[in-house]
Formats: sequence, structure tokens, C-alpha cells
Amino acid sequence: MTNKFNLDEQAMIKIGNLLPRLKHAVSPVHLIEWLENFDTDELDSAIDLLSVFEYIPFKEFMLRLNELLNEIFKTIPPDDKIIIFPYGKVGKSGTLVTYPLKNTTAFKRREKVITLTHDHENVKNPKSFKHIIFLDDFIGSGKTFVKEFSKDKSVRKWVDNNQIKNIYILSSIIMIDGKNYILSKFPNYNIKIHSEERNKIFNKTLSPLNIISDSDKIKDIVKKHGDKIPVFNFPPYSASMGFDYSESLVSYFHCTPNNTLSIIWGKTKDWKPLFPREAHLRMDEARQFKTEIAFYIGICNKLGVDLYTGSSIISKKNDKYVRERKHNNKLDHSVVALLFLLKSGYDNLIICHLLGITRKELKVIYNEAKKLKFVNTRYDLTINGISFLDELKKRTKPENFRKETSHSLRVKNKLYMPIQFNGMT
Repeated sequence: MTNKFNLDEQAMIKIGNLLPRLKHAVSPVHLIEWLENFDTDELDSAIDLLSVFEYIPFKEFMLRLNELLNEIFKTIPPDDKIIIFPYGKVGKSGTLVTYPLKNTTAFKRREKVITLTHDHENVKNPKSFKHIIFLDDFIGSGKTFVKEFSKDKSVRKWVDNNQIKNIYILSSIIMIDGKNYILSKFPNYNIKIHSEERNKIFNKTLSPLNIISDSDKIKDIVKKHGDKIPVFNFPPYSASMGFDYSESLVSYFHCTPNNTLSIIWGKTKDWKPLFPREAHLRMDEARQFKTEIAFYIGICNKLGVDLYTGSSIISKKNDKYVRERKHNNKLDHSVVALLFLLKSGYDNLIICHLLGITRKELKVIYNEAKKLKFVNTRYDLTINGISFLDELKKRTKPENFRKETSHSLRVKNKLYMPIQFNGMT
């Protein structure tokens, strides 16, 4: 970290203006930590760069896919059979697009004539299909599609053998260089690309940075820091301008393309990313979140109060005071976690990812929250749910020993001694 961010009134205004641009996907603290990567005289340039950054949350991503899919369907008769093929390795970002796509209104209207598959070789009656749509979330250099379409046993041969003449590519965003590369590689195929187009962020004439700042100066800063961030296991190890010099500036709810400038997603001991690319970094955040939820519940148990009602869980039995813990199981942890995530505006897909659960398991948690009147029949957070979260924070805040407050650091008059230690009394 090279700079301690000076959080004065002007800085607060700048941070406040950036957060909506980033769709509130990062906290102010996280944003400040990223800005502290830069030297003091580079901060304004870093802020200018973020002012044209494009973050796409889940719902916006679905809307974009829906609009683009509708464009394609305008050219396809309603009864024609269609294959949608998410290309790339299963589990990669391209194949993760299938869930939001299936939930678009455009897809649902034509669902009966659509076959969505990763396995084209096992499609039944393939000659009955007239159209194939290749699906990806983002296309940078275009090399992934070219590689997939050029393999010896590729989908291209399958398309040729089954005489599927209408080939489409559907992607939320495509870099213009990537589009041109794809079309140049397959001039004999009438590939129709439906995607929002983006130029390189440092394009001399078309960059939005040219309007608001000195793009050459920002590029020098990006290169200076990006060249010090190793992001690949093969030469060149750094990629300050993104993979294959794509110069993209975009991130999604589920990942950051490696075509994006590496100062956004790269990580070293001296550089904190704004939108990490690697899944394990985001899973670290998920683990931290789960720990916080367990901590809230643990404090309630320590205070001897019921998690949901706030009433005492200590009762007298046989002249002894005992604790009756009613709400400290996995489901209770999940309900509290769900409420926090709903209040933060997370979509169900992201909630499933963060909690490591299936949609079916999420429904069980919703039903439990509904019984407690924390969510309504539409699974929206109710006033009761919001009040519960507020009360939970108030109840546990004084006992949060992780924060150095006068209360948590107070001298306690009680000394707790274990009955057993390492199996010995």
C-alpha cells in the first residue's frame, strides 16, 4: 500500500459518486482500500478510470440477455427449433450464463422449441434444427470461440453435417477487436453476433476517458502498476492491459474477465483487487460472512437470550439454572444469513453461491423465514425481518469483543475455569 487515503469532504463526495457507478457492489471501505494502492498524485486518475467502469449485476445481466435474445428471435420463425450452446469448459463463466438465460421472458416464450445443451453430439434428431446460438457472458479477444469452433471434433463439423445454416453468437458484451477476429477466421459462415460492442478503453478516438481526463496519463499509471502484478502462469506473466491487450473495463456479478485491466482483479501482497477474478478470493468473503453470522448467534447464546424473540433462554430446573438453546442449528444460521443478504440486495443465485446451497435448500430456508414472518409470500423482506436485524445488531454490538471498545475491553470480575482440559480434570 503506497498511499493513505485522505478521507476529507471532497474525498467523501468522490467516493459517494463512484458507488452508484459500481452498483454498490463494493463497500466504501473496499473501494478506499483499492484507491490506496495508488500514489497520492494518481488518485484522481484512478477515480476517473472507475467513473467509466462497467459493473453488471445479476438482474441487469438478465435484462441484457433478454433484450439480445429477443433481437435474435425477431429473425427466427416461432416454430423453428433452436439449439443454444454455451461453449467453453463446463463450470467456466460461459456455461454459468445458462441459469439467468433460462429465466428470461424471451427464453420462456420459446422454451418448447429450444434445446439448451453443452453436449451437441447427443442432441436427438439434430437435422430438425435450423438455428444454433453460441452463448457466452463476455467475449474479449474472441479466441475462446475460435478455438472451440476450430477443433478437429468441433461443433462446427456437427453443424455442417446437420446442415444448420443459421449461426448466432449471443453475449452481453463483445470487444470490437474480438468480434472482428471471429468474423475474419470464419468468412464462409454467416455468423450473426448479437452483443453490445465495446472499444478498447484507451482507444485514441473512441475512449470515454478522452472526454473526462487524460487517457494517456491513466494508461501510463495502469501500465506502471499492472506490470508488477503477476496474473498468469506463463509468459508474459503480467497483463496490465488485460489478456491479449484487450483493454476491457468490465466486471460481472459472478466474475471479472481476464480481459479487464489487471489492476481491477489482480492480487499481490502489495496490491488489493477491487473485483477479484478468482473464485477462491470471493469464497473467502463468503466464509467471512458465514463466520459473522455464527458470531451473532454465539453472542445471543452467551447473553442467554433467544435469537428470534430476545427473551431469556435460562430457566430453573431442579434448583439449577440451565440454558435451553432453541435456535442454534444450521437452519437458524441460514435464516439469519438469508435476511442479511436480502437486505443487502443480493439475488437468489448469488445467495445460493455464498451459502453453498441449492435452490431447493434455499426454498426450505425461505419457508422457515416465512413462518417467522421475516419474509412475505413473495419472499421479500418484511418490516418484521428488518426490525429483527436491527434488534440483533443492537443486542450484540456491545458484546462484540472483536472490536476494541470500552465495553469489550472492560475488566471482568468473573473467571471461568474449565472442568476438563485435554481430557484431564
